Amino acid sequence: MTVPGPTHGSQPREYLKSVDIALLLIHILRDDGSLSVSKAATTLGVSPSTVHRSMAMLVYRGFATQSESRTYLRGPALTSSTLRPGVGQELISAVGPYMAAISAETKETCHLLVLSKNQCHFLHTVEGTQPVRIGIRRGQVMPAEKNSGGLIMLAEYSASELRALYPTMPDLDFDELRRILNRSRQRRFAINNGLYEHDVSAVAACLHNDLGDVLGALSVAIPTERFRQVQRPCTEVLLRHIRDLNRRLTTVRPLDIRKA
Repeated sequence: MTVPGPTHGSQPREYLKSVDIALLLIHILRDDGSLSVSKAATTLGVSPSTVHRSMAMLVYRGFATQSESRTYLRGPALTSSTLRPGVGQELISAVGPYMAAISAETKETCHLLVLSKNQCHFLHTVEGTQPVRIGIRRGQVMPAEKNSGGLIMLAEYSASELRALYPTMPDLDFDELRRILNRSRQRRFAINNGLYEHDVSAVAACLHNDLGDVLGALSVAIPTERFRQVQRPCTEVLLRHIRDLNRRLTTVRPLDIRKA
């Protein structure tokens, strides 16, 4: 049985179905952002065990990662940051101790993100100490509108700047995004309640220097199942440290993503 998917030219004489399945799984991850073993097995017309073996190899080679809910997400080979190694080190060094303090107080995972157009780059992670916690995302890239750190940074943009980032977004969706950003700007933090990964939620606040430039964002990432119970205290811890941290970032200048 030939599995469905895009092809170019005739089928090779030495057709390797296992390789073809792995490549099609990469296509699914690239286009959809995530997949489950059962759904992929149905789509490709193969057994779940076949998909599981292929996904294990894709994880091994960095094309996929497994989320807390056991679904698969794009891995570093598909979503890794295009920033040069070492870029943002000044910012990481400045905020690292604060991230460690936030993580220690909340027992949850803390991420540092920067914005490039409408994508968030994860620069650094301090992992939480809870038995069930969000893992390291360092090096990954996610849509800004699906991420609390991205939302709070997008909240600094004007309507025209936002439209330039999302030129094809339908007007109704664009207006709703602007409402979310306006609420986030007014309360000084943004919430992601399972927007990108249903089992991962987060709250984030912006990093600024003394000129008001956006340097990045810190987020506290929490398993969705306990997000409602801990979101308020985690937000209070985050905002307290952000206020102190922003007073110390006076000499840090925004990262020039175009040169990075």
